[in-house]
Amino acid sequence: MKKWIQFSLFAVLIVALSYAIISNTSKQKAAAKNDEIVLQSTSGEQFIIPEKGIYILNFWATYCPPCEREMPAFKAAYETLQSHNIELYAVNVEEPTRLVNQYLAKFDLPFPILLDRQGQLKENYEILTLPTTLFLQDGKVVHTVKGELTEQELLTLTQKFLY
Repeated sequence: MKKWIQFSLFAVLIVALSYAIISNTSKQKAAAKNDEIVLQSTSGEQFIIPEKGIYILNFWATYCPPCEREMPAFKAAYETLQSHNIELYAVNVEEPTRLVNQYLAKFDLPFPILLDRQGQLKENYEILTLPTTLFLQDGKVVHTVKGELTEQELLTLTQKFLY
């Protein structure tokens, strides 16, 4: 009977310790998301992701075929998004400016292209796959899509989560 009580107390201790560690890690990640991250545009201008407003972050890379396929869809949807005061930011993940600019020459995109050179923003939002699109209101993610979006899907999800 004594061993059973010791085992139970040990198990409770392990669960409590695990909870404390996980809770602390979650708080640290939440705090990291609120830290100001300065990115650069492809023209070298500094840019800070806004804390207020309604916007979409699309994480992509030049080596990602689904990212390339969805670029025309984002371009086509951009005017509609703008008419609803929703900004779209395409965030390239960890690639050199020259490579990104060469790649973008074929698209003529009207929305801002930002460079997450060190992957800091990617890490803060825990982006594991590309493309990933985040729908945000006042700095908080309200919906995430992992994978390629069509123009219609982008507009439908925007209407559902951001209007």
